[in-house]
Amino acid sequence: MKCAQNRMRVIGLFALTLILTGGFSMMNLEKLHAAGTTAASARAKEVKMVNINKAGLEELQGLRGVGPSLAGRILEYRNEKGPFKQIEDLSHVRGIGQAKL
Repeated sequence: MKCAQNRMRVIGLFALTLILTGGFSMMNLEKLHAAGTTAASARAKEVKMVNINKAGLEELQGLRGVGPSLAGRILEYRNEKGPFKQIEDLSHVRGIGQAKL
């Protein structure tokens, strides 16, 4: 119990020090929150939904990280093996790993 109280005092003193030195303020928090919200909404606008089983070459190339070569390999794989049954099936296409998936 005493350890938890000491920890809270230290945290409180640290926060107070930051506030008094100008290193931390509610205005800064509001700016950070606004910046995070703007960045998140910008990323959300970048997200593009594509039906991977119906998309053509140009539509696939419109996806982030998919250039002409990879789009061609996706089409080639789809033509040879048939439609993708689950999103993980894309990992069988050369050039698509976990990070890109």
